[in-house]
Amino acid sequence: MFSNNFGSASLTETKKVLCTVCNKAKGIYTCGGCSQIFCPKHSNDHREELNKQLEGIITNYDTIHQNVNQQAQDPRKHSLMMKIKEWEEESIEKIHQAAEKARNDLLNNVGNHVTILQKKLKIVSAELKQGREDNDFSEIDLRQWTEQLEQLTNDMQNPKNLVFQRDFMPLVTNIRIYRVYSTDIFERVYNGAKIEDNGRSVTKNNGGHTEVRGKNEYSVGEYAFRFRIEKLPQNGWIFFGIISKTQPMAPDSFYAASSYGWSNRNQTYTGVSGRVLSSGKTLENMENDTITLRINCDQRTIQLQNARLQRTLELSIDLTKCPFPWQLHLNLHEANTEVRILD
Repeated sequence: MFSNNFGSASLTETKKVLCTVCNKAKGIYTCGGCSQIFCPKHSNDHREELNKQLEGIITNYDTIHQNVNQQAQDPRKHSLMMKIKEWEEESIEKIHQAAEKARNDLLNNVGNHVTILQKKLKIVSAELKQGREDNDFSEIDLRQWTEQLEQLTNDMQNPKNLVFQRDFMPLVTNIRIYRVYSTDIFERVYNGAKIEDNGRSVTKNNGGHTEVRGKNEYSVGEYAFRFRIEKLPQNGWIFFGIISKTQPMAPDSFYAASSYGWSNRNQTYTGVSGRVLSSGKTLENMENDTITLRINCDQRTIQLQNARLQRTLELSIDLTKCPFPWQLHLNLHEANTEVRILD
């Protein structure tokens, strides 16, 4: 806990200057923090205001410190727990609604099915009654009635016109909790781009393909990196993915044998040298988009998510094509393109 024994501001004596507050020629102190000049009275007022601000900061610290301690003692009080609970309740409600609709549909169809069975039974009943009264039946009639009753029993237990089927699209989407790491930086470029802001940003000012590599290497664990496309011309081309560290750098690195990832224009790259897969699934990234690239070395997969489109794509990585260690891999094409790694 902080002590209340704080030292005074650094004040330098001056002569024949005006007080910042009252504008009178009796200012004799200059605050070492804000460089304003005060008379004795307003110097004390200024010091009191600084003390109030400090107390506010200390109060804020105490609140945060208390919350951190509470979370350490009971991790279930984490704010994300509420989001998980909301997802759980929404998912249960969706399941309840789907089940109730299925029950109602079944009841409606069963009612119609039972009506049909009753009509068929009525016909068989009439035939049986007539055969008994007339004593006019043979083995053929008995076999026919038996088969009709067996068919009715089967129709009742396993109706052919009622089918239980699961939809191809899941009713409830899964959720995941993962830590977003953004400790990587851009370290190397090939063919005309500039790394700035201590590796957090890469800018391209000329045309033609340019490879960009991250600094770190990934062989074990799960990681996620967030990028912001600061600049991208309309209909511009940009690639996000991974590449094996052993792969030599090249302008058209997206064509490399160990390159996995996605670019605009419906292009997917899956570790096949010189080939592009047009899969029908793409993320047409645009200027100001936030992109998340997830790397799962243990599952040998990568995912690309566009926050604006709320879409996620996934690729499985063949280690024979893209051996560990992996590195972040971007490729830029148009001039006036800029990408930043977000914190």
